[in-house]
Amino acid sequence: MPAYSAMPSVTDGMVELSDGMTGPALDKDRLLKSIFRISNLLTMQANQDEILAKILDELVDAVGFESGIIRLFDETQQCLITKAVKNYREEDAVRAFSTPLNIKEHDCLATKVARTGDTLTIRNAATDPRITPLDRMLTNIVSRGSIVCAPLRIGDYVIGTLAAWRREEVDFFAEEINLFLTFSNQVSVIIHNARLLETNAEKIRHLTILQEAVSEMNQSYALDNRILEIVFASALKIAQAERAMGYVWDLEKDRCLINDGERVVVKSKQECDRTMSASLVREAIEKNATVVNAAMDGGGTRPLFPDFPVEIAIPFHIRDKFVGALLLAKRKGGFTSDQVNVLDVLIKNAATAYDNAIMHSLLSLEAETLKTEVEKLKEREDHLMGFHDILGKSRKMIDIFHVIADVAGHDTNILIQGESGTGKELIARAIHRHSHRSLKPFVDINCAAIPATLLESELFGYEAGAFTDARKRKIGLLEYCFGGTMLLDEIGEMPTQLQAKFLRMLEDGHIRRLGGNENIPIDVRFVFSTNRDLGEMVAAGAFREDLFYRISVVPVMIPPLRERADDIVMLARYFVQEFNKKFTKRVKGFTREAEAILQAYSWPGNVRELKNIIERIMILKGVGNVISADNMPAEMNILANKDVNIKIAPFLRQLPLTGIHYDTVTEKILKDVKERILENALRKSGGNKTEAAKQLGISRYKFIREHKKYREEKRGASP
Repeated sequence: MPAYSAMPSVTDGMVELSDGMTGPALDKDRLLKSIFRISNLLTMQANQDEILAKILDELVDAVGFESGIIRLFDETQQCLITKAVKNYREEDAVRAFSTPLNIKEHDCLATKVARTGDTLTIRNAATDPRITPLDRMLTNIVSRGSIVCAPLRIGDYVIGTLAAWRREEVDFFAEEINLFLTFSNQVSVIIHNARLLETNAEKIRHLTILQEAVSEMNQSYALDNRILEIVFASALKIAQAERAMGYVWDLEKDRCLINDGERVVVKSKQECDRTMSASLVREAIEKNATVVNAAMDGGGTRPLFPDFPVEIAIPFHIRDKFVGALLLAKRKGGFTSDQVNVLDVLIKNAATAYDNAIMHSLLSLEAETLKTEVEKLKEREDHLMGFHDILGKSRKMIDIFHVIADVAGHDTNILIQGESGTGKELIARAIHRHSHRSLKPFVDINCAAIPATLLESELFGYEAGAFTDARKRKIGLLEYCFGGTMLLDEIGEMPTQLQAKFLRMLEDGHIRRLGGNENIPIDVRFVFSTNRDLGEMVAAGAFREDLFYRISVVPVMIPPLRERADDIVMLARYFVQEFNKKFTKRVKGFTREAEAILQAYSWPGNVRELKNIIERIMILKGVGNVISADNMPAEMNILANKDVNIKIAPFLRQLPLTGIHYDTVTEKILKDVKERILENALRKSGGNKTEAAKQLGISRYKFIREHKKYREEKRGASP
């Protein structure tokens, strides 16, 4: 850069420098006003392209350039894309916007600056060797005059370029270059802020759609297409997709339901396997993970919708009875990580909503015949011991009934603990019905099914304007449940930050809506449930100790079904009678051999698994007047077969005399045995997974899941 005198002379709006060169005189007042106006764009709520156009206007008007262009890197960080131009001819503007510049393959001013991060100044564009044929192809402006091109930076990273032209040939002096760099720095900051605002606005939009969808689904208890309609509409908005399809596989009936948003089709599993064999839906179900197909490359999966190659498939499970996936497709673009995460939460909530709808339907069926059932229970009172729809005659269950009767009349906090499927929610409802609050609302919330931000607003509510799109006040569930009982299921999944706020509410007896200042008194009796050990979570720092003591005033531990041997056959007979009515059958009960099999089984899924197995037997096994051992599932028969004699001597001979750890050794042996059983069955069936599953007496889905798990563990263990 040449040196200039401290006091240049001004003639006719031009600056005459000491070495004879000239340049336009700068209007300092005008420049300051221009920079001030640009600074206001930092917080402007507008489209990024609109902001860039305003910046180019300021640059040309304030500094004296005739035209300008702003280019930014695309998502790949390899190509410069034109975002704004000023005073371009129409054909030049079209060419600029339609020509991405690859910094590795293309040679021009913009790519030079993007690669080096250095500012380029050109006095005579007509003769300067740095002007390339590509520059001249892009615009006729570079055929004459002077050019300056500067990088746009965020920290150490170049995010684009800013270039401007003058018709006359001039030597840019230091003040002009510094001013130009000031503009480029301002542009960089404004672009960064605009991107942050757009990203945050998109996240808020996604969460708002998710919140509305979850609220609607939780209010739908009908087993119709309403929940799926909500999922379709919300997922299309979140992913900005154009097509959607729902695929549901009924594991018990071995048939499939396909909904493409326009019609619903039920097909056999074999027919669907042929249709879905190379689809993203099949891949998502088999991997039990969200799968994205960015574009077709001639291999892999094929798109289910022609001309819509960009796909995402999210798997789901409903009550261990249904497996499926939601597929979304669009013509071009992709799916961001934020979109994938929100879609995953949406599908999990949809599965929970369907699960609740199924439970509601079952409870409704029970309610229709409640009086008759109560009369029968009273007639058999010497044989059955029941309490508010909870059956049990074992000592442990009778003790729980007494605890419920003792605590129901008080407003003490109760913590119900037990494995999944033991009936924790039924216990909570029994406490509510047996209390003086029985005529008031009973509200149940699954803390694991609702994201932290939504859970807080669901519980506490919010005022209009508390956040973007909070157009009107919403009453929280704590306020809605006034005078009633609230069950907080999976309380161990409540976020730590929300735990502190919830504890404060328990201590103060009032809440404040999000964005509000008013203290709102609450009158709620709390029942908490979990299948996790909260004591261990407290010790690990994952759950607040003070909250733990507040919620566990009266702890109730529900025993697993395997510890209630006296209840197993009684519950099985009860479910037989229930399904007799549902399927219009006349099964009287079980043979002694079948009862022995029931009592020998470990029931990892507890009462819920028992009910599902009885329903499966009643539908699929061709049961006569009684259920025999032959009607029982194969996996239960194998465990009960007294002739099975596994010799463990070969295992014992491999063990050293000393230095072994019991838990480690037994776990390793169990894994090896399971893996060998699966591989042996697959080998005998010639690689047919369906046949291998039949040999082992398990479902095809369980076989695929177990086999995949052991293969992944094996790969993870290899160096």
